[in-house]
Amino acid sequence: MKTALKTILSLQLTALILTPAFAGPASAGKAVPFKEKSSGVVTAVGFDSVAGEALTHVQGEGQATHLGHFTVTADVAVNVVTGIPHGSWTLTAANGDQLFLDMGGHGIDAFHGFGTFTVIGGTGRFQGATGYYEQIVTFAVPLGTADIIPYTDVSVGTISFN
Repeated sequence: MKTALKTILSLQLTALILTPAFAGPASAGKAVPFKEKSSGVVTAVGFDSVAGEALTHVQGEGQATHLGHFTVTADVAVNVVTGIPHGSWTLTAANGDQLFLDMGGHGIDAFHGFGTFTVIGGTGRFQGATGYYEQIVTFAVPLGTADIIPYTDVSVGTISFN
């Protein structure tokens, strides 16, 4: 477990060093550090038998640089063979400004996952925002063992906005 944690921390450090290259066009503004912590629930909502994906809905709240207190909603599909998730996320600040994200990732173990998030825009002060961050998520029980699974996460990266 210590080796896995060192690897995760190393990946986060690498992300901080490399993410300015992925932060998007200069017109969106200067790339600034982005950190967030949140918690909530992942709810099973169905299964796509053609794609072989478990469909989930994420709902939670947290605290982030440049957003302050926020709510999060997401729809995530997880390939049941590979365990690879993908989805669309929305972070909504207290004043209603929103940040839109595309997510990919992979499992680490039965209780942890790794997500990569690409900022694809937003509303209000986040209109035209770009950026990238990585997330480590911890589940209260192993995925697939309950229809509603509590989670906590920690993310780090960069964001550019006007």
